[in-house]
This record gives sequence, structure tokens and C-alpha cells, in this order.
Amino acid sequence: MKPSASSDVLLDVRNLSKHYGDLTAVDDVSLTIERGSITGLIGPNGAGKSTLFETIVGEARCDQGSILFNSKPLQTLTADQVYREGLARTFQIPQPFPEMSVLDNLMLAAPGQLGETFWAPIFRPGAIRKQESEHLQRAHEILEFTTLSKVAMLAARNLSGGQQKLLELARVLMGKPELIMLDEPAAGVNPALTHILMERIHALNDQGMSFLIIEHNMDLIMRHCQPIIAMASGRVIFTGTADEAMNCEELLESYLGDMDMVPA
Repeated sequence: MKPSASSDVLLDVRNLSKHYGDLTAVDDVSLTIERGSITGLIGPNGAGKSTLFETIVGEARCDQGSILFNSKPLQTLTADQVYREGLARTFQIPQPFPEMSVLDNLMLAAPGQLGETFWAPIFRPGAIRKQESEHLQRAHEILEFTTLSKVAMLAARNLSGGQQKLLELARVLMGKPELIMLDEPAAGVNPALTHILMERIHALNDQGMSFLIIEHNMDLIMRHCQPIIAMASGRVIFTGTADEAMNCEELLESYLGDMDMVPA
């Protein structure tokens, strides 16, 4: 796929590498994520997909290359700073605060909380109450959107695996991101909740939000993602549409092996 005009490129990764000792986890990776797209990222375990995610969002420092988000360099920013720029990620294994309620998990994820500053509770108590009210309203709206309203007061540890994936999505939505990077959202999730999750992703995409999705569920990738990017051994080996992937003999033989790429 040819890059779009620069104004359509939301995330631009150029010649990115990450090493752990003698292991090259990400090897000279370049890719672009277009504004408003749902992009799929596929690859076997050990391909470097999760390390790429960690490097993009500031959880790990790249050894070389650049990461531009809305044309702004990210590679020197911390994960918190990247989140405030509008780029968020979820995890393959959900990481909620297990003893806190679902609602409190969302409230804690709201960025820029005045109550966390030293002077605001003394000099700006009214502003804090106003912000907390706004955050609470947004949290309830997101819980309704993600079908979690009925479990809002449950401890997060009591949710099913699929509900915890929805909670991961709900938490990052509190930050009003432009791009959400999802790490295996369908892993361990029953088909009904996977359907709900993908419906919510498409609804957000219709509102202009962009997604980059790591997933081993090839049916999901083929049905919902365009373009598709494939990694192996730390490198990008394919970028194209689902149809192009299904007709790429080299990709099928050397990379996907006997994986069933044809949607059911």
C-alpha cells in the first residue's frame, strides 16, 4: 500500500529498532497508520509485535529510528506523556485494578486530574468538584457505550475475560485518544463478547477514531482490518489489503504456513 498524503498519516514509524542484548526484537521497522483506519498487525509469537507496541507508546526506548504522531516526535516521551498526546494501548492480558470497582477503574484513568496536584485542593476545590463531576458523567457514558453499566459497581476481578477486555477499552477511552492500539483483543473472549467489542470499535471508528490491532484470530483480521501489516523476526514483511494477503503466495507459504486465512 502506498502512503497517503502526509495530512492523512496519523502515526509514522521510521526505521525503528529495539535490541535486548544480542536479541533484535524490532529490526528497522517502518510503517504508517492512516487517520481513520482500522489496521491489523499479524505475526507469529516472537515476531516483535508487542515490543513494537511498547516502543511506540513509550514503555520501552527505541535504539534507533523515529516515531511521529500527528507529526510530533514521540521517541523521547514517557508512556504518560504519549497517552496525553492521544495515543493509548490495551494489553493482551487485561491489567485493571482488581479490587477496585469497574467505575473507579475508569475514574482513575481520567487524565489531568486536578485533585492530584498539591495546591489545587487548597485553592481550587470548586474546580476539582466540577472536573470530578465531568469525569463521572463521561465514565457513565463510556460504561453504557461498552455495555458495562450493569457491572459498574462490581470489583474488576469479578468480570469475565471478555468483560475485562471491554474494561480495557473503556479505560483508555477516558483519555479521549485519537489512536488506540489493541493487543489481541479477542484472545480468551467468547464469540458474543468479541462481536460486541468489534461493534464498539467500528462505532468509534465511524466517529473518526483510529485503531492498530494485534490479533492471531485471522477471521477477525480479514473481516475488520484494512490494511494488514505482517511481521516476522522483528521485521515488516507485508503490507496490503486482506485480498492481497490471501493471494500472496510468499506470505502464505513462508509465514502463515497452514493457518486458515479464509474467513468462515
